[in-house]
Amino acid sequence: MNSAIGLKVLAGKKLTDLPPAELAGALAAAEHVLVDVGTGDARTAYRQAVAHPEWLVIGVDPAWQRMTETAVRAARKPAKGGAPNLVLVNAAIETVPAPLHGIADAVTVLMPWGKLLRGIVSGESDVLAGLRAVAKPGTPLEVSIGTSIWRDPIPLEIRGLPELTPETVGSTGLADRMAEFGWQVTDVRLVPHTDLETISSSWARRLGSGATETVLHLRAVAVDPRETLRQDQAEPESGADGAGEPEREA
Repeated sequence: MNSAIGLKVLAGKKLTDLPPAELAGALAAAEHVLVDVGTGDARTAYRQAVAHPEWLVIGVDPAWQRMTETAVRAARKPAKGGAPNLVLVNAAIETVPAPLHGIADAVTVLMPWGKLLRGIVSGESDVLAGLRAVAKPGTPLEVSIGTSIWRDPIPLEIRGLPELTPETVGSTGLADRMAEFGWQVTDVRLVPHTDLETISSSWARRLGSGATETVLHLRAVAVDPRETLRQDQAEPESGADGAGEPEREA
């Protein structure tokens, strides 16, 4: 991670630097910090901020122009739909700015695309490390990916990218790869998109989502990678001990 990168945020339609003291104050006042990675147009992050005014919601995306409409809306007075607890950061998770390290109580990745999608599906080190960098120990990571992107006609951007399913998370080594970077996978399932109320409707439309869309939902928890390694090393030892006690099977 490049600690020299500052925190560029949207103030209306313009990018500006967020003073460290202002961020520190917002973090101290928040009961819960949600970081939405690859936030896109930031409408989902905005809805979360409005629904939970006691939270600090931080949307992160390298394409800041897509967030301007939401930023303008959030800058209004709360009585007119503003969300002062929403911060929209212009950054890529693979080069996440140091001020965001270790602040998140929850991390979401909803309908990722481009580098973020590839990084998650392929278990790329910079993306997994960036996601882990923003999280506190024990923080849940929720990833939702629409499976229709792997149906014909397959978008050019993902051709050659293996389809992510509950089975391939294990068979391709993705779960092990995530564990190397401090993410312990706890649940992977296919669900109807209607069961995931936080999914951005605009992203769902872009990916061809409809009434029959199925979404892969992956949940992981931030852990110490060294702890995961120690657990893996302990398993063969347990098996070796059990091998000397065949009478237990009877």
